[in-house]
Amino acid sequence: MGEVGESLLLRVFFETADGGYYSPMFKNCFEALPIPEFRGRLVRQDVAEEFRYDRIPSRCFSGTLAKYLPSDYVLVGGSSYHINEIVAHWDPRLDIGVYSDYWRSAGGRIPKSFREYKRLDCYIFFAAGLAKYPPGFFNVKRGFTEIRRAFMRADRGIYVVAYMKVDELADLTSIASREGIDIGKEGTERVWRIAKEEFGERVLKTPHYARGGDLPVVILSEKGNYGFFKRPVPLIEWRSGKKLLSDYSYMFGVRGLEDRVRQKAFDRSATEEIIRTIEREGFI
Repeated sequence: MGEVGESLLLRVFFETADGGYYSPMFKNCFEALPIPEFRGRLVRQDVAEEFRYDRIPSRCFSGTLAKYLPSDYVLVGGSSYHINEIVAHWDPRLDIGVYSDYWRSAGGRIPKSFREYKRLDCYIFFAAGLAKYPPGFFNVKRGFTEIRRAFMRADRGIYVVAYMKVDELADLTSIASREGIDIGKEGTERVWRIAKEEFGERVLKTPHYARGGDLPVVILSEKGNYGFFKRPVPLIEWRSGKKLLSDYSYMFGVRGLEDRVRQKAFDRSATEEIIRTIEREGFI
């Protein structure tokens, strides 16, 4: 490990407004359901096919993440959409080490300090809501209301579940500017094609490419520098109806029980503590 830089904690998976419930957690495994996205928003429909839930493998059982979806609808931004109208916003891609977002100065969540990734080891940690549903609950297809009711009764919590080291940054907006591409006239296809030539095929493996007009910063991580934790790191937990902070809450910037853990930024000292702790306690 080189000199440690800054890091982020981002919540990116199913939650009450996007999806409507938490991902399932089992005795020795957990799933992380990508938030749903309205398919009509995606311009490149051929690419959108890659983001169907029935094409994303389950981590805990044979089959796909479609097993955990309702038979009728889910929530996207708090509004209901029929299950046939949505695909997964599969981002981060923790199977191949890809995450897309925007610079904080452009309304996104990536700090400018990440531009120092060639000199400093910068990291992103990902949080998810996880719930303990009744045994065998998802072996039967259920409607949204039934899943939501079971979720509200379940022991559940917010956990840190995965990480990525920033090994490369493909800044699509900078590429467009460098090449003098007029997006208004040409669209974005040539920008993405150049990014693919410079950074490889996986730069296209993001729903932002499927949207058509997006030009995000695509973060790439090399094999061995990303993945899910062996077990989730608890931040806030509901146990038997009682809400509790964990021993790791403060380290990850969670100071109170009402924190929804959307986004946290850590300086170099805090990042070093996080890395030391998750390595020492066997999370990775």
